[in-house]
Amino acid sequence: MRHTITVTLAACLLATLAACGGSDDDKPTVSKATDTPSAATKPTPSPSPTKEKLRLGDTVNVNSDGIKFSAAALAYKDKGVTSPPGMLQDGQKLARVEVKVCNKGDEPITVTPFVWSLAYEDGVRVEPFHMSGGGLPQPVYPMDAKVSGGDCVRGNVFFEVSERAGRAERVLYSPQDLDEPVEWPTGK
Repeated sequence: MRHTITVTLAACLLATLAACGGSDDDKPTVSKATDTPSAATKPTPSPSPTKEKLRLGDTVNVNSDGIKFSAAALAYKDKGVTSPPGMLQDGQKLARVEVKVCNKGDEPITVTPFVWSLAYEDGVRVEPFHMSGGGLPQPVYPMDAKVSGGDCVRGNVFFEVSERAGRAERVLYSPQDLDEPVEWPTGK
């Protein structure tokens, strides 16, 4: 009898989940955060976040399957970023992006530096690598950190780039749920 109740309960639960489950139309939304929200301003979902005009320091709000968070590329620097001796290969330098992600929901989320990248004018994209320790500009963005609802994580994401590469054109944020990356031009 107990097994039958458990199976029946499980079947009802699956039926409920199937009825409430998402469809192919459930796409994540991205919108530029506003400093002064008002009743007249309603954020509109943007299936193409790259069309938003963002600047370094601007925050975007992301809603994906009920998980709500914000992300911002706060600053970019590729000159004079210190690194411990012997860490970089010859002809390489460090670039860093200061980033911040805030959990706007109730459930914990996990953040990682590996969803951030740099894009150059010639099509080259550089992925970050995680470093920690003395000699690096602090704070270092954490690796696979859990963020509780209402909490934020801020830190530096580091990139090993060629000294001849010049300045990156854009900072990209590409979490798995987004179809297109969110982009912040780095300026000149």
